[in-house]
Amino acid sequence: MKTKAGNFFVILGIMFICSLLLLMLVSVVIWKVDAKGSFLCGSVIAVYIITNLLGGFLTGKMMGQQKFFWGMLTGATYFFVLLAAGVCLMGTKISGNTQLISGAMICIISAMAGGMFAPAAKQMK
Repeated sequence: MKTKAGNFFVILGIMFICSLLLLMLVSVVIWKVDAKGSFLCGSVIAVYIITNLLGGFLTGKMMGQQKFFWGMLTGATYFFVLLAAGVCLMGTKISGNTQLISGAMICIISAMAGGMFAPAAKQMK
């Protein structure tokens, strides 16, 4: 029997695979229609929102209680993994980067919403 912590990491893996697939789709669309930079920015934000809604929903469904909190934790974890990858692999500068705050808020709020939309756990009598 898997633990809930193990399932949490599986959900994060699903979120990153979802992000990868959606970003690949966005890149094909940009390549085919020769889209502008604003389309790229909007598409990345949409990928963050869709991925975190899915992750928050799955986590809220798995945990059953305190779905608001678990969705928030899922979004924050997703963001910090992306941030760590950006710092380690791409040399992203943290200080003075206002997009980091907005990116974090997008991830956290959309995952919270996903958690709130998850079905309630069935109560045992």
